[in-house]
Amino acid sequence: MSTMLKPFLVFLLLLAWPRIADAQEPSTVLQIADGERSIDVTSHTTWRVAQSNSQLSDIQSLDSWQDTYDAKPLSANKSLWGKLQLAFNTNSNQHYFLSIGNPQLNYVDVYILDDKNRILSSYLMGANRDINKRPINHRFFVVPLSPAPRSHINVYFKIADDGPLVFPIELATQSTLLADEQFNLVLIGYLCGGLSLLASYFLITYVFLRSPVRFWFSVSCGLYLLLFLNVIGVISQLSGISAYIANVNNLLFGMLLISTAKVAFAILERVPTLWRYCAYLLGFFTIASGLMQNSFKQLSVAIVLAMLAALLLACLAVFYHKKDKVMPNWLGTFALFSATFINFIQVSFYVSGTLINASLSWFFSLASIGSILLIALAIEAHERVLTQRQQLKQQSTISDLQHFYELFRNSAEGLYTSTLEGKLITVNPAMCSLFGYENEIQMLQQVSNASEFYADPLDRELLLGEIHQNGKVIGKELRGVRNDGSEFWFSISGQIKQENNQKYLFGSIFDVTERKQSDISLEFLATHDSLTGVFNRREFERRLKNGLKQAQANNSEITLLYMDLDQFKVVNDTCGHKAGDLLIKQLAQKLNDVVHDKGILARLGGDEFGVLLEDDNAQMAYLVANKLLNAVKEFRFIWDNRIFTLGVSIGQVPWHQDIKSPEQLLSMADSACYIAKERGRNQIHTYSFNDEHMQRYESEISWVTNINHALQNNSFELYYQHYQSLKKNTSGHHYEILLRMRDKDGQIITPNTFLPAAERYNLTSQIDRWVIQHYFQWLAANPSHKEQLTRCNINLSGHSLADKDLKLFILNAFEKYSIPYQKICFEITESMAIIKMDETLEFINTFHRLGCFFALDDFGSGFSSYAYLKTLPVDQLKIDGSFVKDILLDPIDMAMVNSINDVAKAMGMETVAEFVESPEILVELGKMGIDYAQGYGISKPSALTEFQSLG
Repeated sequence: MSTMLKPFLVFLLLLAWPRIADAQEPSTVLQIADGERSIDVTSHTTWRVAQSNSQLSDIQSLDSWQDTYDAKPLSANKSLWGKLQLAFNTNSNQHYFLSIGNPQLNYVDVYILDDKNRILSSYLMGANRDINKRPINHRFFVVPLSPAPRSHINVYFKIADDGPLVFPIELATQSTLLADEQFNLVLIGYLCGGLSLLASYFLITYVFLRSPVRFWFSVSCGLYLLLFLNVIGVISQLSGISAYIANVNNLLFGMLLISTAKVAFAILERVPTLWRYCAYLLGFFTIASGLMQNSFKQLSVAIVLAMLAALLLACLAVFYHKKDKVMPNWLGTFALFSATFINFIQVSFYVSGTLINASLSWFFSLASIGSILLIALAIEAHERVLTQRQQLKQQSTISDLQHFYELFRNSAEGLYTSTLEGKLITVNPAMCSLFGYENEIQMLQQVSNASEFYADPLDRELLLGEIHQNGKVIGKELRGVRNDGSEFWFSISGQIKQENNQKYLFGSIFDVTERKQSDISLEFLATHDSLTGVFNRREFERRLKNGLKQAQANNSEITLLYMDLDQFKVVNDTCGHKAGDLLIKQLAQKLNDVVHDKGILARLGGDEFGVLLEDDNAQMAYLVANKLLNAVKEFRFIWDNRIFTLGVSIGQVPWHQDIKSPEQLLSMADSACYIAKERGRNQIHTYSFNDEHMQRYESEISWVTNINHALQNNSFELYYQHYQSLKKNTSGHHYEILLRMRDKDGQIITPNTFLPAAERYNLTSQIDRWVIQHYFQWLAANPSHKEQLTRCNINLSGHSLADKDLKLFILNAFEKYSIPYQKICFEITESMAIIKMDETLEFINTFHRLGCFFALDDFGSGFSSYAYLKTLPVDQLKIDGSFVKDILLDPIDMAMVNSINDVAKAMGMETVAEFVESPEILVELGKMGIDYAQGYGISKPSALTEFQSLG
């Protein structure tokens, strides 16, 4: 290693040359005269390498002493002996001290002998020995000499160490030793004070500015200070522990590399993580090298790693500097590289065995401090650039924000931002004013969800579905609700945007109530029907609730009349809705004339009215009902020279103590009205608990209640039933989603029990919403299942196909839960598809374009299946199970199944056979060319939460 380093050390070796030259002319006996205060005795010492277990007596008898020695580390069983002969030609008893100036030497034994080679004193010292046993408390190895005037002294010392044998030996008087040490301590104090001030300054400013580069530079200064004090032996002198100087050096040096790299990366900013970790690893490797037993190897590894770190940081500074930080980058890089180079030179001298004088050593130390100061200047320049950047960014941001803020606050339209789930993020003053809030803070605090803006909260879901379908919504008019509960009309425009990986709904709203209802005040709209002017359902229910409370409290009388017009649909279908609206408006006026001050009249639905009679008027309820019946009979509606007559069915319910709620009273009145219709229409029926017709009707109504309860409380459960391919081996899941209801006792109810009531009372669309919502949620919560899903068939009722709101709901659900369209196949029944052909085609075409599949369920059960099949663009026919289950017994069923399969194949459709209950049927279907089979012979329906693949 010495040969490799010498080409780099020529200039500095010339500075040290006087010492090297002196070493060529040793003298056998060193003559010391009066007035000599400090002498370098290295050149007057002779040397010999001996076995480590050699004693002084063994060494004294040896010859072949050399004028110089090899500074390479000794092997473990060797030690270096030195012999010095001193002749004191003095006339006074002057005290002298012999100093060996390397605090890291492991073992230093010094023997003082007189001219007859008798031992006057001996001292056993070294870094690996107790520092308190040294004769002089000094960071070096110092022994006292008290020669008599005109006397001779022989000094033998034994050095045992695993590092380079580099150490100065000086003889000095007591006063000189003290003066030199005081001078050195002053220099040490200046250097340490400067480093301490730098470390403290940057640490304190870090506390206030929170700049990481300041913290790491403070740490670097502190580590460099500790490393410097440890190298010169001050720490071991103060702590009393000197055995681990070399290990601590590598520990501190490795930590210094890491902290310095932190400083460099903070200045460079754009260095990739990989290169950062490389620099940190060099520091950790340096720390780990401190665990080596051999101090020479520790030092060698530290030199190599330090140079690699310096080169790495220099290269990174070239490739990853920023244009606005040229001076901080290059100043910091130069300072870092120069500090590394200076310390590399010092260590290289030490490793090569070259001894440098004290002046040059202090020069190197001061140069290192200068490099550290340059790094401090680079940090200040770096942070000045950051400050300028921040100021420019803040100015730009403030300008943009001010501009946006002015537009936002001064907009005449209500502007808001919300999450897709409905949480409000921002609102402007116009938005607050529109919905009746004093300011933005109040509105953001009191509105838990944006759906509260809508009179019907479902309108928001439909709005989102339309946005997902068209990308945006412009000028959609909806009914809203103000903070005080009053309703109004607003026009909303909105679109979805993504910011920071989060999707937001940006919307603008303005009031259009005046245009929508110019003749009716908002207060009137809140309690009255906008078409007829009579009370609306909400106000009627509120008054019914209050009337019921009064009746319960005072035991007073109250009677409810529920009216449903007969033949109204004829007018709507033949003359249009405009004629129907006019009819309702005129008839409502006639009915209101009858009720007048006897009670209150309300429009409860399209062609449904209610009358509430209280106290004395309740006793005349039947009379009032007859007058209403006659008023409708006498009413004539004329449109386009056509005359229409109507009838009305009236249900009457007098209140009694068993009726506890307004909902119960309305339900009973509705039931009575239904019985009046069943008995021939245009008549009055009074509710009775003992009426058999009423009991049957209420049984159906109870299913409606159960269905509504299941919808609200998630009492439905999703089941599945596998499909089996009959033509090819398939991977993935292919099944149909089925629905079950769980009653209050926990029993499972099949759909053929409750679906008829649901279809009769138009609840199938809500059930379809529930199925799609919960199945899509389940798929989103089970991504691995969704990935393996090939196709899932979902049944839709005929009413759902005509529900445009449901279509928007389904579109929104696909986007909300990220369900691939091609994995879903919707099943529609043949009979309902034919009845609602136009709506069915519109629905199919919408989702076909997106990638969904369609299947025609129960095919073959209709009367005109083949004729309508050409019109319906379905992908799959499900052959009615009534034909499939007996194909092995009935040749007609066999022929029907074959016929349906042939037609389907001719039209490019797949076929599915239902009710496959045995392997024999399965084999026969496969021979016929049916694509899929479904039934108990394949698998029975099971709960979706307990899904198992088809084995």
